[in-house]
Amino acid sequence: LESKFSATYSNTHGFRFPSNGHVLYLQVGSEVKGPTCVFPSRSSGGDLLQSNEHHEKACATEGDNHQDNGDIKLVTVPAVSGRLLRFDGQDLHAVPRPHDLWMLPFVKGGAEYKPEEVWGRSVILFNVWPGEEDPPLNVSLDSNEGGEGEAHTNELCNAFSEWDEVDVVQNTQIEVPDTQESNQSVKVWLLGNERRRGYPMRTANLLSPAHGGRESLRKALSEKSLVTELLLRQQ
Repeated sequence: LESKFSATYSNTHGFRFPSNGHVLYLQVGSEVKGPTCVFPSRSSGGDLLQSNEHHEKACATEGDNHQDNGDIKLVTVPAVSGRLLRFDGQDLHAVPRPHDLWMLPFVKGGAEYKPEEVWGRSVILFNVWPGEEDPPLNVSLDSNEGGEGEAHTNELCNAFSEWDEVDVVQNTQIEVPDTQESNQSVKVWLLGNERRRGYPMRTANLLSPAHGGRESLRKALSEKSLVTELLLRQQ
């Protein structure tokens, strides 16, 4: 597999990954707090808990070795209508619901879905794969029936030249209340079976950021627009 799918196969994890993943946010309700949380250079739940030395060796094997001091980098991207998020296809990502799920001891009741203008969250998810390799298993290539030169009179997307790139703000730049409780736990819920999680448990227990503790994480997850980078830590 490694020789056949050199651009997408991860020898470390035993899976193929797309070149890039995307989230296109369409309609976002007025009360929705549904950020997409991306863990750069971490491909599974088990990666969140690997020792620094082990993970750095794995990253070096995959051609990526920019983790520092074992901190777990987390980027929170709030759902904003019309926003397009693009990230490395190997990056672990999630949408906690409720938004502060990772800091709750338990969750009662069900999520709100209606009315849609208040609680709706409509997105399109798509991946990009390199053209020189076969598509994923049981996924056929687009037929491109519309043709490349066909004119469209009802364009619903602005020209790329009109797009605005959003800056990522370090959480150390955000004002949060002083706290001495930076060692509060953060319980990240994991999806998929054990092989996909790379870890036998369904949650990965980490520590909140040294700057601002849980409050800084809660603030980032509650943001309506600001994209924030935080550093979680291993216990």
